[in-house]
Amino acid sequence: MKNPFSVLWLLNLLIILFSTRLSALPSPPLRFLTEHSPPGEYINEEGVVTGVTVELIRILQQRLDEPGEINILPWGRAMKIARQETGLALFETARTAEREGWFKWVGPLQSYTVSLYGLKQRIIHKPDIKTAPQKYIACTYRNSAIITEIENLGFHIDRNLILTSKIGDCQKMVLLGRADVTPVSDLGLDNFVSKATQMGDKLIPVAFLAKRQRYLAFSLDVDSKRINNWQNALEQSYLDGTMRRLYQPVYPESVIKRLEEFAKK
Repeated sequence: MKNPFSVLWLLNLLIILFSTRLSALPSPPLRFLTEHSPPGEYINEEGVVTGVTVELIRILQQRLDEPGEINILPWGRAMKIARQETGLALFETARTAEREGWFKWVGPLQSYTVSLYGLKQRIIHKPDIKTAPQKYIACTYRNSAIITEIENLGFHIDRNLILTSKIGDCQKMVLLGRADVTPVSDLGLDNFVSKATQMGDKLIPVAFLAKRQRYLAFSLDVDSKRINNWQNALEQSYLDGTMRRLYQPVYPESVIKRLEEFAKK
């Protein structure tokens, strides 16, 4: 007759060995999703996903030994996939109260302010924000994190608020006279000012909207230790000059310093 204690001991040993082997297995590669949003993310002439934020993510992947494909999709589709599937990271995702429980967060990748801007030739006098929705057409992109703030000013979808499928489309519509005002962050303000100047016009602020931060948003199944590793690697890139080298040609000094100061705390 077999000793039941021996059988139980052997079973426990097998469980321990199996668990140890499983824990030693490498984590499956993450999938990274983003949108077309130059200069951070775009597809170059060779069909390669690139941009300053994309290159920063790739450097972090190398440092963490975390290979993973980066794909560009329309923002609404990317957000839907990130919320429904596992093993994903979505960037650059505005972190809002509504989205807080949807993801595990690493960042910030950017800290910025957003205001509503229009062209001087169409916004002849700085408007009373209470009456602006009666006079002007606003534009932003679908699933933007700033839609609520625009609606709070009195703009409404399908009446005086246009939603586009891609970030950047609204700036084109304002320049073409198809919309009057659009939200612009201080990340891309200089570029929009330059385009307005080339057309012989001037960009003017209409209303402050919000302060925002953009993050890497990981799906909830990603292990917390893995999240901490990404956070530490990101902050190190702010301290060792890596982020500055990538961001300096395209973003204002104030944007870069905010991130460096964050990492020093």
